[in-house]
Amino acid sequence: MRRFMLSGTYALLLLASPEAVAADKKDPDWPCVQRKVSTISAGMIWSGPPIDNGMVSKWRSDKASKQLVAQLAARRTELEEAETLIEKFAADLTKENRASELTLLFASVLHRINSERQQIMTGIERYTRKQRSLAETVRETRDKLNAILKKGNAEGADKEKRRKLEETLNWQSRIHEERERSLQYVCESPVLLEQRAFSIARAIANHLP
Repeated sequence: MRRFMLSGTYALLLLASPEAVAADKKDPDWPCVQRKVSTISAGMIWSGPPIDNGMVSKWRSDKASKQLVAQLAARRTELEEAETLIEKFAADLTKENRASELTLLFASVLHRINSERQQIMTGIERYTRKQRSLAETVRETRDKLNAILKKGNAEGADKEKRRKLEETLNWQSRIHEERERSLQYVCESPVLLEQRAFSIARAIANHLP
């Protein structure tokens, strides 16, 4: 049984501090500290036979095979359980088709993880645009409030307007701050999927001849 070796580049990405893989500031829609990598490349995490783009379409269409791929890709499946599933799958393979079937399994799992990861990243970028819009709304409300405050003691209609603007500003600011704090958790999802892809790749590669 061959032991899987993590490529040096990917090992550095996983072990580096978040600051070491900082986001590309040229992309205003990417707010995460982690560097934006749109797709997990097989070459970064796979030491087995070459992967080609047409492999996934060759994956068997039976229900059991689809379910296996879904289970291995799902984060709710513990890695220990995933390793057991892979071991059982490999045990049923012949010597002649072991390498090709395991490579095909990895390609299918990676495709599914990349698809989920891309959806999450698109959601993060959409989240960022909403945050930027909300920040602009906060600035506009603050400017209106400051305009009233510059008049000095507000009376009558201005006093009521000031009260409403203060309430609105507090509400808008609180929402913006809460969403900003939650970004660190949102940004963890693509990283967790990268780590899962690596772990699954290693577990599958360990059964290669």
